[in-house]
Amino acid sequence: LEVVVFFAWLAFASALQRESSSQGSPSPLHPDRDPSLGERQHQPNRDSRPHIIFVLVDDLGWGDVGFHLREPNPEVVTPTMDKLARGGIRLHRHYVHHSCQQTRVSVQSGRLPVHVKWHNDPWHAALSGMPTKMTGLGEKLRDAGYSTHFVGKWDIGMATHGHLPRSRGYSTSLGYFEKSNSQWGSRCIQCEVCGEDVNITDLWDTDGPVTDVDETEYQEFKFEKRINDIIWQHDKSNPLFLFYAPHVAHCPLQVPKEYLDKFAFMSTVNDSQTESCSTAGHNVKGINTKPGEPQPEQWNCRRQYRASVNLLDDILASIVQTLKKRSMWRKTLFVFTSDNGGPPNSGGTNFPLRGGKEMMWEGGIRAAAFVSGGFVPEEQRGKTLGGIMHITDWYSTLSHLAGANPHDTRAEMAGLPPIDSLNHWDWLSGKVMDAECPRQELPVTDSVLINGPWKFMRGVFAHGGWQGINSTNNTTPDRGTLSGVLLGRTDGTAHGSQLIDCGSEGCLFNVHDDWTEHTEVREQHPEVAKNMARRLDQLAIGFYDNSEAPELDSCPEGLSTSQCACWMATNFYGGHLGPFKGVPTKFYAQRLHALKGSPAGLPAV
Repeated sequence: LEVVVFFAWLAFASALQRESSSQGSPSPLHPDRDPSLGERQHQPNRDSRPHIIFVLVDDLGWGDVGFHLREPNPEVVTPTMDKLARGGIRLHRHYVHHSCQQTRVSVQSGRLPVHVKWHNDPWHAALSGMPTKMTGLGEKLRDAGYSTHFVGKWDIGMATHGHLPRSRGYSTSLGYFEKSNSQWGSRCIQCEVCGEDVNITDLWDTDGPVTDVDETEYQEFKFEKRINDIIWQHDKSNPLFLFYAPHVAHCPLQVPKEYLDKFAFMSTVNDSQTESCSTAGHNVKGINTKPGEPQPEQWNCRRQYRASVNLLDDILASIVQTLKKRSMWRKTLFVFTSDNGGPPNSGGTNFPLRGGKEMMWEGGIRAAAFVSGGFVPEEQRGKTLGGIMHITDWYSTLSHLAGANPHDTRAEMAGLPPIDSLNHWDWLSGKVMDAECPRQELPVTDSVLINGPWKFMRGVFAHGGWQGINSTNNTTPDRGTLSGVLLGRTDGTAHGSQLIDCGSEGCLFNVHDDWTEHTEVREQHPEVAKNMARRLDQLAIGFYDNSEAPELDSCPEGLSTSQCACWMATNFYGGHLGPFKGVPTKFYAQRLHALKGSPAGLPAV
C-alpha cells in the first residue's frame, strides 16, 4: 500500500509540475530557471502593495510563546505575539535551518541552505555568509520602489563591504555582525580569537561603526527606538520594508532589572541549566547587568530567557502601536518567525516537539511562525495552515507582492545556483488549500529530506528527547519506540544528548500525523524510505556551499583570515568590528582621515 501511496503522490506532483510548465512556470525545486518568472505572474497594483515588517527572532522555541500553549503558563508572557498570531495566520509547518546563519542567508538569498550555506561559520571566516554575487531580498524590494531598512543581528557575512546590509539593498541599517554581542555596550562576545584582553565593539550604523556607544542604554531598546523612528519618518506614499532581527533570545541572556523582577516568582525554580547558563558561552562575566549594578550571585537561565522574550513582546507591541498611529497597519503584512528551535540548554523549550537548536528534529527546524497585519485577508484571519513553507519562500512571496521578478540574473551570470524560493501567496491568501501548497519537497541536508508528510533521516544524530513546558524535564524514550540503534555515548556538545544511529537505510517519520516524532515507521513503509533515500542522493548532486573567498588585501602581509579581521578591528576601525577584506580605497582614505593618521603597519592607499 505504501508503494501505491508514494508513487501516487509522485504522479500528482509530476502532474502539477507539467501543468505549471504549460503555464510558463518553473520547476518546484528551481523556480528561477525560467528567466521570465514573475513577468507572467499577476503583478499587484503598485498602490495596493503592502508595507512589510519581517521579524526574525533569535533562538525562540516552539513552546516559548503563548499561542502554542493549550493552557496558560505563568512563565510564558507573550500577549502581543499571541494576539497577532491568533488574529493572523499561524504557520504549523514553517521550516528554517537548525542554526542561525544558514537560516538568515536563506531568507536573504532565496535559496535553501543546501544551495548557499551549509555551515555556521564565525564572523571572521572568509566564507561566512552569502556570496556577494547573489541578489539579496532587500535589493529586490528596493528596486521595486520600497524604502528598505535593517535593524538587529546580521550574521550574513561581513568580510567585505559587498557583504553588508547597504550592499544587500538596505538603505539604512543598525545592527551587529557576529552571532551575539552584549546588550549593554554592544561588546563583541566572540572576539576571543583576537585575544582575551582585546575590547572590541560590534555595532554598525549603515556606513560605519558606532563609535559613541552608550553603555547604559540597553541595545534592544536602541533597536526599538530606531524602528519607531523609521516608521514615524516614513513617506507613506512609498511602501516600507523593515527587517528586524532582534538579539532576543540568544545568549548572553542579559535583561534589565525591571523585566527580571517581573519573573521574581521563578527565583527559587530548580534550574538544572544554571551552571551552563553562567559560563562564558552563555553569559559573559562582568557584562550581564547594567553598568553599576551588582552581579547576581546565581543565574537562573530560564528566568532570564522568559524575561527576555517578554521584553521582546513589549517591543513588538510598541512597533504595532506606532504603525497604527501612522495609519499604516491596515496595509501592513507582519511576518514573524524564529531562526531555529529554542536551545534546551539555555532556557528555551520546544514542547511538545522533539529536540531543539542545532538538531535536525522538528524542534530544531520547525519554527514558531505566523503572519499578521491588516493586509492579511479577513477570511484567513484566525486560521492555522498546515502546508509546508520554508523561510526561503518569503523571497519569492514578498517579491510577488512588491511586483518584482525574483529571478536572480546576477547569480545566473556568475554560475551560482538559482533561487529555490516558491511564491506562497495564493496559499496564504486562501486561494489554494494545504494539499496544493507550492512546496511539497524540502531537502534539509544531505542526511535529511522532507517530502509531503514524510521525513527521512539517515546517519547519526543527537537523540534530542522531548522537553517539558518549562524546558528542564528532558525525557528519553525507551528503545522500543525507535528503530535506530541508541548509542551509549554523548555527542560532546552542551546538549549532552545520546546519539541515535539511523544507518544508511535511515529512519522514517510521518511528521504530518506524528509531528512530535515519537514513532519511527521505516519497517512499516520500507519502499517510502528507499525512494526518499534515492531522491536525496539525486538532489545532493546539485548541493552547493559558499565558496567565494575574497583576497586578504586590507591587512599587512602574513596575517591569517582571523588575524586580519582582528587587526582591522583594532588598528583600522579603532576597536570596532568592520569589513576586513577588499576595503574600497575611498573608504580606506575616509577612515584614515577619521583616525587622524595611519596606524602602524597599515598598507599604503
